[in-house]
Amino acid sequence: MSASIQALKVTPRYKTPENWSSRPIRIVVLGAGGNGSEVVDCLSSMHCGIRSLGHPYGLHVTVIDDAVVRESNLVRQRFWPCDLGQYKAVVLANRYNLNLGLDWVGLPHRFPCEQTRFSMSSADLIISCVDVNSARMAICEYNGLKYNAMWLDMGNSHRHGQVVFGSLRENERKVYPNVLDIYPEIADIADSNTKSCSAAESIASQDCLINRTVATAAMNIVWELLRTGSTDRNWITVSLETGEQQTHSFPS
Repeated sequence: MSASIQALKVTPRYKTPENWSSRPIRIVVLGAGGNGSEVVDCLSSMHCGIRSLGHPYGLHVTVIDDAVVRESNLVRQRFWPCDLGQYKAVVLANRYNLNLGLDWVGLPHRFPCEQTRFSMSSADLIISCVDVNSARMAICEYNGLKYNAMWLDMGNSHRHGQVVFGSLRENERKVYPNVLDIYPEIADIADSNTKSCSAAESIASQDCLINRTVATAAMNIVWELLRTGSTDRNWITVSLETGEQQTHSFPS
């Protein structure tokens, strides 16, 4: 009598580097609009959370965006009338620096450029909250990143969104696919630079809560990395139409 034993497939998990627990965790947020402003707010809460749990330094966040706050950004993004005309990245960094006594950085520049080089080169995690695919391509092709930097990308349409957490290193992308591996069509989709002229028009093009919903899904991955030291979540899709959220693990 013979029996064959089939090996069970084990879902890979990404483990945070050990030195994340003994130094500031450096995060770069590219884009400070609908998703980016929600992300920075969440990161401020996470900074306070891990500090209260004993982390000696918490998070150091750099926000990169060359856009200024316009009337159409109010309501759906985390900006107020008093912010109009100011650089989004600077507004967000100053807000949490003043409220929490931090030294986060807001860079009012367009990535990639010389002014963003240092922040990108020292980042442990790149969070892209961009609405043009050329920016995603630029991140993937950028040569000035840390060898083990990871990439969390967020995107959304009117009432749907997706989050992808993966590696930027070519030899790790089969284990930890990034957004260009999950959605290869990105490389062939032209940028859309259409801007809304008012808050009402902005809400008509993207639901009021879609950015907060997508950001919450993305930040759950970050919190898992910070709190437990690992995650098996590769990508997440959300729908405000159906209320569904689907999570996909790294390929086994």
